[in-house]
Amino acid sequence: MSVSPAYRRPRFWPGDERGCLMIHGFTSSPADLRPLSEHLYRLGFTVQELLLPGHGLTPGEMARCHWRDWQQAVAEELARLAARCSQVWLLGFSMGGILALLTAATQETAGVVSISAPIWPRPWLTRYAFILQPFYRSVKLGEPRPCFYPFWRYQEVATKSIAGLMSLISAGKKSLDQVTVPVLVLQGRDDRTVNPASARYIYNRLGSAKKELRFFPGPHLLLLGENSSDIYRYISHFIMEAKGDKGDSSKTSARS
Repeated sequence: MSVSPAYRRPRFWPGDERGCLMIHGFTSSPADLRPLSEHLYRLGFTVQELLLPGHGLTPGEMARCHWRDWQQAVAEELARLAARCSQVWLLGFSMGGILALLTAATQETAGVVSISAPIWPRPWLTRYAFILQPFYRSVKLGEPRPCFYPFWRYQEVATKSIAGLMSLISAGKKSLDQVTVPVLVLQGRDDRTVNPASARYIYNRLGSAKKELRFFPGPHLLLLGENSSDIYRYISHFIMEAKGDKGDSSKTSARS
């Protein structure tokens, strides 16, 4: 489903002292999390969406960005939102989930919600992007599967950008044990973009005392399906229950 350029731009909803920073996925836009953003705002949260450098424009613009530019953008937006709110949660979809976890390993934040985050992307090209860069400047991504809500992403991406994604994932994997804030890890069982085993890998290696792993029926675009309202409620309940504290070992759980 195509959306207008205006829909790709990040939005801000002022609310109370509980802040939520929404981080979208690779080649995509804030539309990844828009329905969840609106749900959280209706509950009184202050919600800030983020458009990562090089995204929402052209594949060429994205190719000029390093993965550390994406990391820096998250850190800067977190600092701005923290100046307004007493606590800030990082909510990341797909690559945004890795960015949220990597940021939480070094920056002060109330907690993380990681949704469909990749440790093992399914497309074979991602594993060989470093080798293929001299031979293939870009690859076609094709049309995304139909969604209940509007969705947008690049239809082509530079091989250099894919290599950057894999470097980001590598850095994220190394930082998981340094994440000690409450974390909710969500994953679709029918994900064709990310191996669902990625979620358990993340969960098992987190340093958090309070953490939860939950699998839902659904594809990679877990937040944009027809029945995604149940997931929104699950996320908001976890955040409100955690209240930004460190939790304790008795609250660690995994559900299939």
